[in-house]
Amino acid sequence: MTKSVADVYRIVRGRIMSGHYRPGSHLTEAELSAELEVSRTPVRAALRKLGEDGLVTVVPNRGAFVAEWTRSDIDEVYQLRSLLESRAAALAAERRSEENVRDLAGLTEEMGQLVQERRSGYRDELMRNNRDFHLLILESARSPRLFSIGRALADSSVALGTWYHYNNDDIARSLSHHREIVNAIGLGSVEVARALMMAHMETAHEAFMRRFLPAARNDHPPDG
Repeated sequence: MTKSVADVYRIVRGRIMSGHYRPGSHLTEAELSAELEVSRTPVRAALRKLGEDGLVTVVPNRGAFVAEWTRSDIDEVYQLRSLLESRAAALAAERRSEENVRDLAGLTEEMGQLVQERRSGYRDELMRNNRDFHLLILESARSPRLFSIGRALADSSVALGTWYHYNNDDIARSLSHHREIVNAIGLGSVEVARALMMAHMETAHEAFMRRFLPAARNDHPPDG
């Protein structure tokens, strides 16, 4: 079956997220074409789109390279998400509709099924489910500006790639957190929802750094 641009994009994107292609790796059209058994045309188009997503850096006269995230980049994304999404959770608890709560509970149950069944490609599904969950909380906050900024951070490769680096305990913990957050929002517990989301994001940050740090360049200056 001939692979389309969308197929090539999905495959290469998944390999970048999972760490198969490490940060800084040179992605050549010739090697990808041979590896994926396609012509260079869909590879070139896929790399262009990955560049637009921020997952690939295209250097003139040198080619495409997997984007590198420094420790300060990762810290900044998680710290901003922690601040923004904890506020969103609090607002969601205050302003949520019955439909919002029902949909959040549905996403949490779906995550539980994904974790239990662990079908082929389930980490891709977990990534999608988690993104939908966080975007729905941002939407439930009824704050267009907060939603716009929060969505940009939730769609960053750092946020999306988390699920490819988590171990089973990390996944179970995240599911438990989601259930607690939904319960707090459903009860209208503003400060509890805020605190739970803050803890969720900070724990996710710590877990991600434990898994990903060996591949991330630490650009903080040394102490002293």
